[in-house]
Amino acid sequence: WLKSARARAIMFTLPTSLDNEQGALLEYGPSKWEKPTFAWSWSILGPGLLVCLADTDAGCLLVACQSGSKYGYGLLLLQILLIPVLFMAQDLTVRLGVCTGQGHSACIRDHFGPRCCWFATVLLLMECVIAMVSEMSGVAATGRLWGMDQVSSVLLAAVLIASTVVGLSYRQIETIGIVLGAFELTFVLTMLYYHPSLDTIMKDSVARFADPEFFKLISANIGAVIMPWMIYFQQSAVVARRLRTSNAMSEERTGTLLGSMLTQLIMIGALVTLAAANSINKDLHSVDEIVRAISPAFGDVGSKVLVSLAFLGGSLCAAFVVSLAATWALCEAAQSDDAVTALEQSPRDAPFFYGSFLSVVLLGALVLLSGVNTVKLNVWVELLDGILMPVAVGFLYLLAISPVLPEVVRVKGMYKWCAGTIFVLVAFTSLASAITGFIEQAWDNHHFTRVHAQT
Repeated sequence: WLKSARARAIMFTLPTSLDNEQGALLEYGPSKWEKPTFAWSWSILGPGLLVCLADTDAGCLLVACQSGSKYGYGLLLLQILLIPVLFMAQDLTVRLGVCTGQGHSACIRDHFGPRCCWFATVLLLMECVIAMVSEMSGVAATGRLWGMDQVSSVLLAAVLIASTVVGLSYRQIETIGIVLGAFELTFVLTMLYYHPSLDTIMKDSVARFADPEFFKLISANIGAVIMPWMIYFQQSAVVARRLRTSNAMSEERTGTLLGSMLTQLIMIGALVTLAAANSINKDLHSVDEIVRAISPAFGDVGSKVLVSLAFLGGSLCAAFVVSLAATWALCEAAQSDDAVTALEQSPRDAPFFYGSFLSVVLLGALVLLSGVNTVKLNVWVELLDGILMPVAVGFLYLLAISPVLPEVVRVKGMYKWCAGTIFVLVAFTSLASAITGFIEQAWDNHHFTRVHAQT
């Protein structure tokens, strides 16, 4: 009832006010805009912070724990260097969302045509459905720690995600997502508990390992720092939040910078925790093994609670972001009228939006419950990420350096060339890592088949 009442109010007031404001900005052009800076207020707790916390989902936490357990502090410096890389990409979504009033799919459709838009959108939908399976599997892994079966864990997570989005407004969903993502900071607390010596960290952080697996982890960390769904989500979320001024842009950039630092701090916390837990050179492949690795310091129950909070919070936070990113992208590609304001309306008033959202969540849950091999599925996730990431970042960069943005906000000069070079390197690394992982999986399957046949 509340959502229906809000929807009626928005239908009568929102379009006119937004059209007038956006029209004025476009009419006066650069005179209405100021050079992007940073500003502090409580408004920084917004899309930028949420999407960056979602970046550190269960899969990323497992990679960080594996890195620390097997190679100590060898990948610590890399986590710090990835902070500006993550911020650069998400910063461009803020500029485009505020200045154009459109999501990423809508911008691609208007400036590169519907074919390019639908190509990128279809890839994104495939990636998001598989990513939802990954997030649901993170919830299921946490549930198993406490004796819950997979079906119960997955269904409970799906109902929680669906009821939250259907029943609440965007700002309320955003708050819940940030709170859930904040649980990942438990790894920062465990890192402070271990407080390894600075000398040991500095010595190991510059160490070099000849193991090929070490370089695979470097490639995986670099390739996963910019997830395509993050780009789509934040630009659409900026529009949903109706951020339209230079001051709002500065505040959102501050929130994005804070989020970029926090998400890498969480990765550092997970890495340092497992490196300091006296489990060097041990492979970690599950949440159970992480619990056992830190249980000598925190006890069995304490370890389960800490790891559960981090993995459950990260998985649910990412599930909200992934499902909404796919839904917004599809609505924008289909030129649906309720793409921007759908979360302030009831399902009856925005059936296409909510139908698309529920389909993404339901498909993710059904694929996981079908008994799919999650190891093989993660290879496909990496492959789709590797293919889509250059596409998403490429369109993002081309839009950010074009007249789509006002002159004062446009990316240009040294920053333009620096960002372009970094994006090319990250896109190449992501694609190479994805193809390598796919080939290795295919070779392993072929080798297993031959051995099995000979046996």
